[in-house]
Amino acid sequence: MKRLIHEMIELLRAQVKKNLEIINYNEEIIRKLSDHPESARLMETYQKHYTENKTLITENNDFANLQLTLMNFLKKYKHSSLLNDTFSLDEVNLKDDPEYVFELTISGKIPYNSSHPFFESPDFFCQLLDHFQRTEQYEKCQELIELKQKKEKAS
Repeated sequence: MKRLIHEMIELLRAQVKKNLEIINYNEEIIRKLSDHPESARLMETYQKHYTENKTLITENNDFANLQLTLMNFLKKYKHSSLLNDTFSLDEVNLKDDPEYVFELTISGKIPYNSSHPFFESPDFFCQLLDHFQRTEQYEKCQELIELKQKKEKAS
């Protein structure tokens, strides 16, 4: 859900930017038209662009308010289980696609703990450690090493 809200915020931000580009374009046309106020046709065009700008500004205000509301929501409820994109292992056929399980693990959708389907696999552990080293996620490396040490002490 968190990912969807972030995507929505980005879409709203992009729409606001697009609207501002149209507003700036329309204002340029309005400035050019204002040099010839005696023409009825020009005044009609002026009014059309002015009305469009007014509508876009209202839309931008609504979009900006929605973005702010969503960002405040994310900040306030960032630790809520509702927002955490969890993944059920029941949805994955481990035998058919172990690489997919790896992708889900490195993305955090499947936690690497004693319940992980490859928790006992030294190869999987090394693959994870190698990935986090290559991507310079050293805190993840430290977590894996500590998890491994706990497991060895428990054995």
